[in-house]
Amino acid sequence: MYPLSALQTPQISQKMTKFLLLFVVIHIAFFGVSQTNNVDNFNTINNDNGFRFETLTTGINTSYSDYGSCLFRNKFISYSSRKIGAFARQDPITMEPFTNLFCNDILPDWDLERPLLFSYVLNKNENLGTVTFSEDGFTMYFTTNLKGNTQLYQLFVAKMDPVKLGRWENITPVNFNSESYSIENPHLSSDGRTLFFASDMPGSVGGFDIYKVDILEDGSFGSVVAVEGNINTEKDEKFPHTSPDGKFLYFASNGHRGLGGYDIFKTRKTSEGYKRIVNLGNTLNSTADDIAFIPAEEMLGYFTSNRSGGEGSYDIYRYTETRIEHQVTGKILDFDTGFPLAGTSVKLIDTDGNEVGSVLSDSEGNYQFQVLPFENYTLTAEKDGYQTAIIMFDTDNKTEIFKQDVILKIKAAEIVTTEEKTYIKIENIQFDFDSAVIKPVSTITLNKVYRTLSENPEMKVAINAHTDNRGNHSYNLRLSLARARSTVDYLAAKGIALDRMIPSGFGESSPLINCTQCTEEEHELNRRVEFIVMDEAPQIK
Repeated sequence: MYPLSALQTPQISQKMTKFLLLFVVIHIAFFGVSQTNNVDNFNTINNDNGFRFETLTTGINTSYSDYGSCLFRNKFISYSSRKIGAFARQDPITMEPFTNLFCNDILPDWDLERPLLFSYVLNKNENLGTVTFSEDGFTMYFTTNLKGNTQLYQLFVAKMDPVKLGRWENITPVNFNSESYSIENPHLSSDGRTLFFASDMPGSVGGFDIYKVDILEDGSFGSVVAVEGNINTEKDEKFPHTSPDGKFLYFASNGHRGLGGYDIFKTRKTSEGYKRIVNLGNTLNSTADDIAFIPAEEMLGYFTSNRSGGEGSYDIYRYTETRIEHQVTGKILDFDTGFPLAGTSVKLIDTDGNEVGSVLSDSEGNYQFQVLPFENYTLTAEKDGYQTAIIMFDTDNKTEIFKQDVILKIKAAEIVTTEEKTYIKIENIQFDFDSAVIKPVSTITLNKVYRTLSENPEMKVAINAHTDNRGNHSYNLRLSLARARSTVDYLAAKGIALDRMIPSGFGESSPLINCTQCTEEEHELNRRVEFIVMDEAPQIK
């Protein structure tokens, strides 16, 4: 079958056209114009959908039909009905010459030139279609129509003569060919393990579906299965082609919502198959048929279209894609207080489980990553004293900046035992200057202590507060005791019984660092509140 034979439709009579127009007018008068609730579908056919393509024609198009197929040894392989010789046979359906395979030079600007017949062995008075090659170039999968039926294609394997390069031999039909259905558009994955193709074989959802078959170690085939996910529809899906990195599958469809006829779509494989189908937008697709998307590099390649303004029925175009920068940004926040958490390790993981970015949140808890549209990502956030947070999110084309805050829940503070004592390990608790008022940021630390005491209901602690050596001794004793009591008050307000906490103030009498001319850092270390675990706390008098 020709690549797009399913597009042939009968003409509608003038009488029927007038009837349909009258019906539409009456319907609008009584019911109004229907409004779609599917915003994604509306966007799919009315904007660029988050992609920016520049498209140019190529120098090999003719007044006949020209189709792109694949890249092979730094050449571009196409098939075309361009006339060769004065007596070229015509296909009775298209009324054009039978299609032949051509090999085209690729210029530095990715334009194409010098189409030469690819193989005299293969080009034999029947239509040749899409071809694909193994990575080493010595195995080719190609399609040609069944003799006598130009609408039904079969798939063959050929081997290149290792001595006479360019000579194809051992041409063998695949074991799943049939004269009752067509096999078209073969494409071999970059690892050479999977052969994709389109077929209308029994069991298809619609007309043509996209199938795949494993290539086994000995070159034989596994079982033919339809691709998993949402690719296949009740209409036609054709021209499968994977991206150079193997992450994405491109295909043409007239069953998914588009601009008209066949549009080109993109999908990434996940553990559940090809679930998310994305139209490549109106800077690439047209209201005509757009097919055979062939990425040559990450941001450029070729496609085929019968859009207006071309040389012939179908023409080969080249494209350059401009990447639109998208970002995910947000804050890392404490669950209990809502305070931003600085110094949190944030990692961005892509659909394949690869780490594609890693940052530390700044002093305001902010983080930021570059992301791609229409992708599935996972954020992980880790900070000492907190449970690891894992957030999954999808990007789309509605905005170029995605907001995603991450909330961390604290862990219980660690209980540490040494030869001298058992204590609850925490960050330093901060107070306002010359005051017993706890700074709001330190409530995060006290919440960790609260969790530890809640998880250990028999535990009793001595809460010992210390100052630095500035100020007189009696004042420092009063200030340190007031700070210890403020700490008790905070924990008691959250439900810890008073008889489990004994506040004490030691002033500057027990410094961690003995210094006379102390640095500010040394002063800060000496100003502290300690939680010493007691076997049995003394009674407050």
